[in-house]
Amino acid sequence: MTRRRKPAASLRERALGIVRKRILDLHYPPGSLLSENQLAEELGISRTPVREALRELATSGLVRILPQRGVEVSEPSVQDIVEVYQLREQLEGFAARVTAEHLTQADAQILTADHADALSHFAAGRLQEAYEFSVRLHARIIALTRNSRLVKFMDQLADQVHRFGLMTLRHGRAASALAEHGRIIDAILARDGATAETLMRDHLRADRDVALEAVLPKDLPPAAADS
Repeated sequence: MTRRRKPAASLRERALGIVRKRILDLHYPPGSLLSENQLAEELGISRTPVREALRELATSGLVRILPQRGVEVSEPSVQDIVEVYQLREQLEGFAARVTAEHLTQADAQILTADHADALSHFAAGRLQEAYEFSVRLHARIIALTRNSRLVKFMDQLADQVHRFGLMTLRHGRAASALAEHGRIIDAILARDGATAETLMRDHLRADRDVALEAVLPKDLPPAAADS
């Protein structure tokens, strides 16, 4: 029997998913050079879907294509962090306000369950799982706006959001971030849109400052990035 070949699109998606995960999990740390040939050999596929996957990762900012050298995993820059958090502050602040103003009882149960799961994992020392539930909470708040365009736009930032979020996790921000989430949820449950928006903005600014500390020279305070 002739073996059916996998469609090129599915091979590209497979390569994209594996390489993206390895970058976000720091299996390929910033500055690493990636070889199309080596990746194709590791994944057991041809170079073409690997090349297409790398081009898509370049579009999202996770890699840079260097002529005559190959592909490099991008180093997060101050500008990257500032720009992403500027967008997040505006869009997620808006999302928190709209969600609070249109919250249903079912929505409230979903938010409190997600936060309870995050707290449970954190208490058990499972930081990665706590982080994943915290990411889910942000996604829930965005989804509960019922604004499909906002959801699609935030999906475009997902890789950078995940990457910078892990940076804050590794710099000891988990406990304070979870406490801030609790206050945001309390404001949403109280249908207090203005307070929910303010708390979300403050939360994201604190995240941004921790991410900046990871990339700024040690003698340069994060506030310098605002100037």
